[in-house]
Amino acid sequence: MQNKYLRWIVAGLVLLAISAVFADDEIWEEHDHEVLIRNERGAKNRETCRYVRGSWSDCDPKSNVRSRTLTLKKGDPVSCERSKTIQKKCKKACRYEKTSWSECNPNGEMSRTDMLKANSDPTCDQSRRVTKKCNKNKQVKSTKDKGRRNRQ
Repeated sequence: MQNKYLRWIVAGLVLLAISAVFADDEIWEEHDHEVLIRNERGAKNRETCRYVRGSWSDCDPKSNVRSRTLTLKKGDPVSCERSKTIQKKCKKACRYEKTSWSECNPNGEMSRTDMLKANSDPTCDQSRRVTKKCNKNKQVKSTKDKGRRNRQ
């Protein structure tokens, strides 16, 4: 049994070592107004590149992506890129008016239907249904159990 676990541990360590070798050579640190990017290219040559973050662009409705440009602030222009562009998905501005939760159903779930607020993105769904499991301590007890006490 111990050999089986030992094999899994060794296999995991081998995969970890392989992923470290093939990993991207950049380490990112994001601060309030700038981004620090370190390139690992050996123990002796660790170049530090500092970038100033530009503001995010408006969301492109076709690709649902927004972007920002990082401009080199500090670092060797030969080993650091002068500018980089970062892209990320946009979030829809869907705001919903929350309604109250239903009673717990026989499956142990409760639900509610939320309605879209007026100032939301018009491409959002007009309503959304949210379901969650009931808290077992708050479930309604059957009428048989009401009034009974454990008397001796």
